[in-house]
Amino acid sequence: MTASNLGRRYMARVDFIACKETIDSMLAQGFSRKLIHEKLISEGRCSMNYITFCEFIRNAEKVPPPQTPAPPHAAKPIIEQKNPSTPVAPKKLTRPEDVDRTSLF
Repeated sequence: MTASNLGRRYMARVDFIACKETIDSMLAQGFSRKLIHEKLISEGRCSMNYITFCEFIRNAEKVPPPQTPAPPHAAKPIIEQKNPSTPVAPKKLTRPEDVDRTSLF
């Protein structure tokens, strides 16, 4: 492979990355991939084949955008203890016979 062919090989990716914002905004507006490709070709901003163009769009949709780290937050303990060294006993369960049935519903 000659140096000129090697440089040409990756130009489709370079063209796509350069036009990424335009492509995303046109897709959001409802333009078809074919119309976007034709527009970029006519403007001279892109020189790749339509199939390659569609592959780049499909691969760009697969990659999730970089996520910003979630803000750190302090987890609240489930049972607040006054003295952490002493275990807290669970609340005493009541027997079903002792429950006032009129206050349930």
